Amino acid sequence: MPAEWTDPGPPLTLFVSSMKRLVTPEGRCALDLLQSLPRDRTAYALVEVDFVPYERQLAAVYKDWSRHRLQSVIDLLAGTTKPLQIAAAGVVIALLVNRCTSEDRALTRFAAGTARDVVDAAFFKAVTSFATALAPARRGNPENAKLVSGWMLYEARRRLGDGLMVVDTRGGEDGKVWIEADAVDHVIEVIARDLARGHRVRVTPANFAAAFDALVDALRSELQGLASFGLGNERPLDTKRLKQRLIDSLQKQLVES
Repeated sequence: MPAEWTDPGPPLTLFVSSMKRLVTPEGRCALDLLQSLPRDRTAYALVEVDFVPYERQLAAVYKDWSRHRLQSVIDLLAGTTKPLQIAAAGVVIALLVNRCTSEDRALTRFAAGTARDVVDAAFFKAVTSFATALAPARRGNPENAKLVSGWMLYEARRRLGDGLMVVDTRGGEDGKVWIEADAVDHVIEVIARDLARGHRVRVTPANFAAAFDALVDALRSELQGLASFGLGNERPLDTKRLKQRLIDSLQKQLVES
């Protein structure tokens, strides 16, 4: 957008950068209306009837967009769209291994400071170990991710719905994340379902078991740091049971797929 132009602003345009604006559907309608006016005048009187066709068109556009967004949510929850990416699956499995299955054992999403750095480094070291074991050639580095930002947690949230509770940081207050106890069976099913389909790397019970072990080893190596903030909840017997449940569910999904 040239500097000498006057930006009409919302709802006709949305700010992108100092030299860029996005023209909204309302903006396109305004342009169409202005271009349809006679060019031999310097002033125009517009009445309500002039806007009716555009209001109807805008209503139809936003109706279609809303329906598409709702359908996308349904497809994500139903597992009929692209599968959960491996790193995002690793986030969920790390939460399960650390027994973040109640609000009392939620993983804190520290807003800032040393606590954030220590917890993020410990948690995503485990996630990275899982993703690297299953897909060593993948792009991106989950180890540098943050619990307060990043795509992995929110990708998992879109597929797991209210089974994955995410409390955002607000006004400097820490957030938290946990898996609802009564949703654990469903979460395991979704993880197994999405690992069994659609990935370039064929996930088998054997290579999943190796990746799970890598995640657990990495998490245990960082338990002291997590425990210093009251966040180290992993228990070997529970972890052993979880591993078998995930493998059994994955085997079932592979047979059915």
